[in-house]
Amino acid sequence: MRPGRVVLVIAVAAACGNRPSAPPPPETRDAAALDAGLALDAAPLGLPDLTAYRWRKRTGQPAFRLARRAEERGDWADVVATCRQALAADPGHLEASWLYAAKLGRLDQVLAPLQRAAAGDFIKWGQASLELPALQPFLATALGAAWRRRVEQDRKGFADAVARALVVTADGDLFAVELDSRRWYRLTRSPGVVLGAIALPPAHRIAYVARPRPRLRELGVGVIDLVQASSTRPVPLGPGPIAVAYSARPPVGPWLGAGGARATQWRQLDDDLKLHPLPARTARPAGAWLEVTARGAAHLHALPANITADWDDQSLASAIRIGTSNRVVTIPSPGLIDGNTAAWSPDRVHVAFAAQLDDHCAPGAVNTAAFVADAATGRLRELERAATGIAVSWLTERKLAVAGDHGVSIHSLDDAAPIPIDGAAGLVIPRERPRCAAPEPQEPADDTERAESAPGDEPTDAGVIDAR
Repeated sequence: MRPGRVVLVIAVAAACGNRPSAPPPPETRDAAALDAGLALDAAPLGLPDLTAYRWRKRTGQPAFRLARRAEERGDWADVVATCRQALAADPGHLEASWLYAAKLGRLDQVLAPLQRAAAGDFIKWGQASLELPALQPFLATALGAAWRRRVEQDRKGFADAVARALVVTADGDLFAVELDSRRWYRLTRSPGVVLGAIALPPAHRIAYVARPRPRLRELGVGVIDLVQASSTRPVPLGPGPIAVAYSARPPVGPWLGAGGARATQWRQLDDDLKLHPLPARTARPAGAWLEVTARGAAHLHALPANITADWDDQSLASAIRIGTSNRVVTIPSPGLIDGNTAAWSPDRVHVAFAAQLDDHCAPGAVNTAAFVADAATGRLRELERAATGIAVSWLTERKLAVAGDHGVSIHSLDDAAPIPIDGAAGLVIPRERPRCAAPEPQEPADDTERAESAPGDEPTDAGVIDAR
């Protein structure tokens, strides 16, 4: 082992030790004067699959609930004891690791459970580990100073990993999935259900719409910064419908409109999540915008560049003209191409889009399909059909992700079989359904079932500062 380097080899369950005495006073040395050569080895960021994030459905959850009750009454010894029980039953229970680290009181034992929690769910606990009052005595030590440096290194590693990943929906949250390693990174920590999302300039930010409180019919908007590895809780906005757009002109930033497509009253959301009303009848800013209905159906409005058509009021057309080649692309009648789904491949050689195949909309009819058109020849290729809507997103020049009836799959233009992403329900781009039927909510009909089954069933995070 190299001098000045700490390697984590002690499992969380073994780090529990005996019931702690009163926490020792913090060290008084200036953190800037601590040993700058002390470094911590990195732990793998994220988790290996979606099921690893479902600790609230596993065997450690009953003991963890007891730990939360002990936390509420201020019984720190019982918190530690019940966290120890939760981790013995399920070492992958990250909330128990986090709460155990926050309430342990033994500065020499904090690091192992803290790193396990923060590495597994970095957006939730990375920055929080630097701000939680209970961890300040630990952060005042030499080991705590090394932990601060580790968090900043992990922040960059997280941003790099997410930049390579595909953003998907699963269990009511947004996740980034690295396609080569299939490593999962949770991006939102909403207690409710994420209904839709839209990318914001610069490209590393995402605004998402969710129900902040699943049992109430209200909508809220939160913002994810993939570079800073931060995600805010949704700001409540009322029952909806709402529209989300981005203005590149002052006041710069996300704009939120009440009334959805008919929004006439807009508010700007600043970096501190404060809402600023704009003058009455301010026009929606140019560019893509997201609409979410009161029932929870999301629709992205984003007509593509260099593609023209005789779009109707729902952005549907029977034919499109590709500007780079002047080719006209059609699908079999009575099908209609959805302009809001059209997307160029990175090399601008192909165009992908979703189409409505007919206007009958019989119950259960499979009448939406994903297509790819060759921009030079107009040659059309069908990728997948679905009854519950389609969304498409390019990954490389010849690969794209398609969300359909069976979740998300990776399709290749080289005739390889589609590869499913186990656990992914959809893409960050909302699915488009046939317009002849009323869109169904994109969330479980029974919010109680959602609250019992997904990761957001606790009212608050254990011992976490809600750093917005």
